[in-house]
Amino acid sequence: MDRPSPLTASNGVALPAFGETPCGTLGTVRRVTVAMVGLVLLLSACGGKGHTKVAAPPPTTTTVEPTTTTTTAPPQGTFLVASPKSTPLEYSSTPGGPPAGTLPTVTWGGPTVRPVVSQTDTWVQIAMDKRPNLSTAWVPRSEVDLALSAYRIEISISKRSLTLYQNGTVIHSAPVGVGKPIWPTPLGRTFVDAVVATPKFQTYIYGPTVLILGSHSDVFTEFDGGDGTVAIHGYPSDPGSTKGVASSHGCVRASPDTINAIDIVPLGTPVDVVA
Repeated sequence: MDRPSPLTASNGVALPAFGETPCGTLGTVRRVTVAMVGLVLLLSACGGKGHTKVAAPPPTTTTVEPTTTTTTAPPQGTFLVASPKSTPLEYSSTPGGPPAGTLPTVTWGGPTVRPVVSQTDTWVQIAMDKRPNLSTAWVPRSEVDLALSAYRIEISISKRSLTLYQNGTVIHSAPVGVGKPIWPTPLGRTFVDAVVATPKFQTYIYGPTVLILGSHSDVFTEFDGGDGTVAIHGYPSDPGSTKGVASSHGCVRASPDTINAIDIVPLGTPVDVVA
């Protein structure tokens, strides 16, 4: 939300780990041509008016059938993510509870992929990209595909830094710009909801790639007509605002090197924003 200045599954099935190649599952997203997408896309992603969805390649998944055995945690340094098999997929507030809404198969033009918070033998608790932040929902285990992400992003507000982990090992760390004290970047675990390529005429504002997160500003319930969605993006018009300062309306401003480093992560990758 910003703007320019003026494992193994419980049934023993091995789940694929995302991003084991240099390109990663989503490594080509920023190179997709999206010249027909207007300026409103990124303004919506960071709190602006309207949006046009941008297609992204679906992640590789392995279907995991329901099981009656005890569920197994993913290997250390990896994270389980879930994608709905069909739409609309009804979700509940509690396992087996009454429907509370539906989950689409497409989010921001790409596949819907959500981190798994917890699971039972027949139900999966997933993170949601709606207010309030940290919202979760339960979906039937039989109605989602499960896969592993080898990545995690950590953003430290006090250090004003971003760190990328792969299989629990730091592979990139750099200073970033975070929200100003009056417009703070919301704390807590969120996730990468979409990775979108910026139209060429718009790159001077946000750089070539924007990672849209599943969190929203705690200050702005509306921002330039949008919902105050938080994102990680560049800021070419003021490179200094990405270098370890409090500079934004709540988004995370990153250098081109950092954006290039993190745009390999698959959808659903957890993002921890810590104090």
